[in-house]
Amino acid sequence: MCSIRKRHIWKSRIFVKVEANNNTVLPFIKCKKMFPIRCIRRRSMDFILKGVILTTICLFIVHMTSSYPKGGISQRTLDSMQNQQQTPVPVKKRENFEESIDSNVEQQSKKDNPFVAQPTVKSLQPAAKMDRPSREEEFYKNVIIHFDLKGAPPKVDYFLEMLRLIAKGGATGILLEWEDMFPWTGKLEQFKNTDAYSDDDVDSILNEAKNLKLDVIPLVQTFGHLEWILKYEEMRKFRENDAYPQVLCLGNEEGVEYVKEMIRQVVKKHSKYGIPFFHIGADEAFEFGVCQESLDWIKKNGKTGGKQLLALAHLKAIAEFAKQEINADAQILAWHDMLKDFDPRLIKNLELGQIVQPVVWDYSENIITLNDYIFSTLADNFPTMWASSAYKGANYPSASASEVRHYETNNRNWIKTKQAQERKFKNGLQGIIITGWQRYDHLAGLCETLPIGTASMMLQMQIALNAPSTDMETTRRQAGKLLGCQGFNVDGVTIVSNQCNYKGFQTYVIYQSEVPNLFSRINGELGKNHHLMGWANRYNKKYNISQNWYHKEMLPFVQSLVQQYERVENDLRASMKDLFFDNTIDEFIYENLGEMSEKLHGYVDEIQRLDKLRAWPKRHFPIRK
Repeated sequence: MCSIRKRHIWKSRIFVKVEANNNTVLPFIKCKKMFPIRCIRRRSMDFILKGVILTTICLFIVHMTSSYPKGGISQRTLDSMQNQQQTPVPVKKRENFEESIDSNVEQQSKKDNPFVAQPTVKSLQPAAKMDRPSREEEFYKNVIIHFDLKGAPPKVDYFLEMLRLIAKGGATGILLEWEDMFPWTGKLEQFKNTDAYSDDDVDSILNEAKNLKLDVIPLVQTFGHLEWILKYEEMRKFRENDAYPQVLCLGNEEGVEYVKEMIRQVVKKHSKYGIPFFHIGADEAFEFGVCQESLDWIKKNGKTGGKQLLALAHLKAIAEFAKQEINADAQILAWHDMLKDFDPRLIKNLELGQIVQPVVWDYSENIITLNDYIFSTLADNFPTMWASSAYKGANYPSASASEVRHYETNNRNWIKTKQAQERKFKNGLQGIIITGWQRYDHLAGLCETLPIGTASMMLQMQIALNAPSTDMETTRRQAGKLLGCQGFNVDGVTIVSNQCNYKGFQTYVIYQSEVPNLFSRINGELGKNHHLMGWANRYNKKYNISQNWYHKEMLPFVQSLVQQYERVENDLRASMKDLFFDNTIDEFIYENLGEMSEKLHGYVDEIQRLDKLRAWPKRHFPIRK
């Protein structure tokens, strides 16, 4: 009998035993031929490695879900809001959108819920520190919405509605530029607007803001943009240049006292509601240091600094005065555009950076007015700054319709600017002020009014709250849901949606959709009417020569266009009645619709006049150029 030969072959973790006689292969688990402790060690290392990988994946998922997007509103909340919204208001109905807010909302973070509680307390309460959730770790610590009251100031009820809307949207505060709408008293009383708010009106506005946990930043112009008071004959003596009423004669102590009195009255009214920040304006002072008192001051005090030292000394004195009137903790803000042009050494010597925080504004789409040098120079003297974008009133001076994409691009690019420049400032950025100018200055015409700019305002706010994310689809969707809109379009001057349910939407739709369609139709009809072109043109009207036979066909035609125009104008007036004072409505209609009205009624008047002629001039008569 032959001897049996055995071969043992190891294959990976399987031990194979081969019998020579019958070629039988018998597999055995390797672990059975190993010592138990060695097996345990290998299995343990395997489990540990898998555990580390799984833990890493879990931590990564948790991190991503908790950090993106910052400051935004969760989709679940927005979906819940959409379910709670009322049926969209048809264009022809008066809207008065209100939404109930759960009593426990104020306990939740704005990151999880956009609503802010609306307490029913009617009596005025002492000033208290805002107890809303901290935004210290957010991209913008403060998101402030600007209300410019020097044009188209809203009625109080509409103003309160706007405050509730921005609080619901997540804003942390408002910048109030009172100008001549404040209930000035004493020597300032004669300069207030005939529609100025009363003391009770201001209390209602400030109390509502406080209940909504909105910081209120008063803005009082103290250097430039004092047209509202320097325009008067009795105030001419306080101008830097008599021809231009913008700038206060800085060297005139009596004139400066008027500015201090403005600060006193505003601070007194705001103090019981809290004044964490106070804005002293100081932008666009195009000419200063030329009045006699200013020249005398420069001769005495500014031999080395000239008129720049005069301006900076004025700003420091005003800032210190404001802090003195409020309290030492109040932070004083000023626009940056004058500061950036002043000698940094003078700013440093005056230690202006210890008392003033510059608000750096740029309303261009690509932030083209600012560069690295400007930020670096400001950072050398100012430990912190604020950004300032726009939601309306910063396209061009006569822009009355809202181009939402323009402002969307501006706010999106401010995110990139902040990311690139913030590190230069020792204490970073305090936040962003999203401005909504109503006029370029007191003597200019109206820009986009509040109902025209509301959709843009809500969108720009969401961009700031969602930063640093620049996902435009998300922010548009959020803005649309907050406004109760079906969709949110940002194409040119096309309306954002055909149906929304925020107060002012009817005015927005009529002005930005119906009015341009009407004007286009009327101009088209006038331009192709042969009777008007042949017997009621400039030549006919100027030289009193026309064919009476055609007047009987012209007049009904033009009168029908007048009726179409007046129907839309009346609808627009009715939609604005609850939003604005009558004077504002008249100004808006005159400025934006008046030319068409004059054109149509001019045709009617001229046709009727020409129709009375019974004799006509001999040709040829002289044509006057």
